[in-house]
Amino acid sequence: MIHKPLLLIPFLLAGFVACSTNPETESPISQTAEELKTSHNKPAKSRHKHHPEGVISVDVANFDNRLHLLTGKNQQGKKTLWYQQSDDGGETWTLAHKILGDNLPVKMTRGNDAQITAQGENIVVTWTKFDKTRRFKAGVMLAARSSDNGKTWQYSAAPPDWEKGPHGYIDLAADTHAMHAVWLDSRNGKASVKASQGLRYAKSTDAGLSWSTNQSLDELSCSCCWNTISTDEKGNAYVLYRDKQPSDLSIGVINTKQQWQWLNHVGAFNWQFDGCPHIGGGFDFQTTAGKDRIHAVVGTGHPEYLGIHYSYSDDAGKNWSSAKSLGDESATHSDIAAHDKGHVVTVWDMMTEYGLAVFYAKSTDQGNNWSKPNQISKSGMRATHPNIVKTEKGFLIVWTENDGKKQTLATKIL
Repeated sequence: MIHKPLLLIPFLLAGFVACSTNPETESPISQTAEELKTSHNKPAKSRHKHHPEGVISVDVANFDNRLHLLTGKNQQGKKTLWYQQSDDGGETWTLAHKILGDNLPVKMTRGNDAQITAQGENIVVTWTKFDKTRRFKAGVMLAARSSDNGKTWQYSAAPPDWEKGPHGYIDLAADTHAMHAVWLDSRNGKASVKASQGLRYAKSTDAGLSWSTNQSLDELSCSCCWNTISTDEKGNAYVLYRDKQPSDLSIGVINTKQQWQWLNHVGAFNWQFDGCPHIGGGFDFQTTAGKDRIHAVVGTGHPEYLGIHYSYSDDAGKNWSSAKSLGDESATHSDIAAHDKGHVVTVWDMMTEYGLAVFYAKSTDQGNNWSKPNQISKSGMRATHPNIVKTEKGFLIVWTENDGKKQTLATKIL
């Protein structure tokens, strides 16, 4: 049974911080109900906590039924990136290969993770550089590339053509035609709207050796929510990102001619918020019986719609179904994946009587009906930021769990 937490609205809003343009801030830190009762009477504390020991960054991608896993680790202040792959849907993994060195200049945290994508044996990873001379110690985007299936790595060209940075909240995608990258930066100066940056895009047609001239997709994007990019079978690149005025998630598409079109809000909550919610979403494509559908899950802090919500589009993102709430009001970070056989799975984290935990719900009829939430993380562990990817056999879910001493990677095969 799911125990609904006390003071759900204060719990969510306590994590949303009104801030200036900021490409790198920590994710909200959960509070107990007792702490929340007194939090408004205490002076504000810094939200920049020390990173936990262990796994502090996770990303996973599937190309041609091979899974590519990137983990970032913190060991006594030293940051490293590690690569592994699986050809059996995540049941077994290769030995981890360390990428580049024992102490990389990398600024990463859950919600602003280092990213990975692949085309065959060509693999690209990107991250925000740790730069102690910059505000929030966030610098330019850096990239590394392997052309031998992850055995050896070299620094490579990064997608941004604006070299000052900082760049943050990166996402990567690849298909047989190209690699794609989206991120946030403030190359055009400080915006008049609080907590906003510009959403940028670049494309590589040589497996990450070089990148196209950057496109500015939206000059008023939220400054601290993760972005999601994925391509359909025609090579069109769709981008899900948090907009401003209102702060709902928007979706748009870059066609094969490099033309950008804003499509719609996914979940029209009309959430007017000047701060940084640190909440993104996810989407996936599905073709069943000749019918194309886009499935999406989004989070919002609107007081009347707190939590995460599922919606679908049958016209390539132009119009969306009514939003269906999954979980309760404390549900925050979410992702979704869909199989052409009709199965759709949504994952998210939310509060229980024992703290934050990871749940999933499944639909067997293209998202029309959903199962009850099922907890998959261990009780007593702070479990957050689940990601899901479809595999040839089913689905793989990855997230991190923290026992107060060390943060570890957790996985579940469905």
